[in-house]
Amino acid sequence: MTDEESDFWNFDVRRCAEHLFTDLVSQERDRLAPELAKLVMQTDEGATNDSRSPIEQHFRREGRYAALGLCANDLYDHVDFCKWLGQHRVEESPMGVAKWRMAWLVGKWVVVKFPADQRPHAYTLLLELAQSDELLVVRIEALSSLMRCIDDWDFDPEQFAPFLKPAFECITNVLAKVDMPETRMRVVNFLSSIVQRMQREIVPYAESIISLIPPLWQSAAGENMYQTTILVLITKVIEALGAQSTSLQSFVAPLVRHSTDLTDPAHVYLIEDGIELWLILIRNATALDSSLMELLQLLPGLLQYSTETLRKVLKVVEGYVLIDAPGVFHNNGLAIVEALHALVSDTNLTVRATAAGYNTLNMIVQCVPFEAGGKAIIDSNVLWTAFTFIVEKKEAELALVHHAGFLSRIAVHYPQLFREFVLAQEATLAGTFAKNWVDLFDDVGNVAQRRLFALGFAVAIATTNDGILEALPLMVPVWNEIMSDTGSSLVYFSDVDDDLPDDYGEVVVAENKRRQLLLNADPAHKFDIKHVLADSMNECERLNGADRFHAIVARVDAADFEDFKNQLS
Repeated sequence: MTDEESDFWNFDVRRCAEHLFTDLVSQERDRLAPELAKLVMQTDEGATNDSRSPIEQHFRREGRYAALGLCANDLYDHVDFCKWLGQHRVEESPMGVAKWRMAWLVGKWVVVKFPADQRPHAYTLLLELAQSDELLVVRIEALSSLMRCIDDWDFDPEQFAPFLKPAFECITNVLAKVDMPETRMRVVNFLSSIVQRMQREIVPYAESIISLIPPLWQSAAGENMYQTTILVLITKVIEALGAQSTSLQSFVAPLVRHSTDLTDPAHVYLIEDGIELWLILIRNATALDSSLMELLQLLPGLLQYSTETLRKVLKVVEGYVLIDAPGVFHNNGLAIVEALHALVSDTNLTVRATAAGYNTLNMIVQCVPFEAGGKAIIDSNVLWTAFTFIVEKKEAELALVHHAGFLSRIAVHYPQLFREFVLAQEATLAGTFAKNWVDLFDDVGNVAQRRLFALGFAVAIATTNDGILEALPLMVPVWNEIMSDTGSSLVYFSDVDDDLPDDYGEVVVAENKRRQLLLNADPAHKFDIKHVLADSMNECERLNGADRFHAIVARVDAADFEDFKNQLS
């Protein structure tokens, strides 16, 4: 019976008796624990001279062993379990009960009191009990206790490394023998735990583990919970392999499709684990094969599926864009941007969800050249939506800054598109937009984002639209502040996901390298804002003519403009 099943002790006579026994010992620990310790520390020597029958001796031994495991927490100060384990040999008994109980005992005590230097002895004993010549029930319990050792806080991967090969062999052999889905799930979970804790140590065995997946998946047909455990196992293997997992893309892609295709009924149960597998595969990839590119058609639907999976789906989109932005946008760009547009324009979503959608759009703008991505931005109407939100100013500033940040990003990366868009707007509308855009600057806290806004203002001013030019007196103080705070220095901030580890074992996650390269190339960090402002002012004067330009500049506060000129020089 599993630990979860033992929770229902009130429905089973034996479990009820065990529960009563442990409660008595716990409540009367000072009186009962010392006496119980004396009883369980008795050895089996002299049993041959015992007048009791073998079956009676077996039951007495079984009672002592059970008490030792059930009351492990209460016997902590009274029993040296490692010493006890060394004094009691594993014996034969009816139906392998004694061996099963010995394996069970190790699992109970390893999380209570088991010194690190004694752990190899436990590994050796459990792996012996998990060999093919033992009863299946004993082998499964031995593996279960082994997983308790591996999941324990004090587990040392280096210490376990010599036992890794026999552990895999035992698990593989047990998988070949068990038939019940629940039991197979447990064993697959054992394997996942080893892979997760041993990290890079499992690389030599990765091919053998992967070879288990097809028959496991076939045996799990129709068993959705069983299939989720298999997906988790593959995810752990890919994490451990790092960039080496790129060769598994064609193998894993069909499983991802089965789990995340909204037309497949199985997605109801598998979608979360399928998206997690997809995300880990993309994060560790060094290139995208055709099987992964074909999965792109699923993303638009997933972006609108559920807020529970939204964050990871957005990270999948970002992962694709970071690897091969032009290739991703060649056939799927418009559909993805339209889905993101529907997301960021939904006023029923939280500010956090809107921000996450715009983060992905910003990354697209950063990574996709205008020739490949500009048309999708225009055709999706997302530019007009962000513009309208700022003009109407119906939402709180906390939400509006994300719309404004996206337009600032467009201005910096697609300046020609932005200028043409602004120039096409009626002067009054453009003026309202420009004023509200600049007003939102004070609601931006991140220095890099403030620089991005300032750069966006600089791009915008190179126009003949009167509405935008009327906002120049509001923009100059912003530029003065930015130049005073950061000047032309390059200020860097981490743009790596909070949930994305820097490394997994000895392997640096490939996506972190890509994100760092993107960060290094970000104009908000890289561009010298003084040079950008000087060029934009010169372009503004060229477009409007000297007389009109001086008339525009004359509207700026004299002290602010003097400060502006001094800082530029």
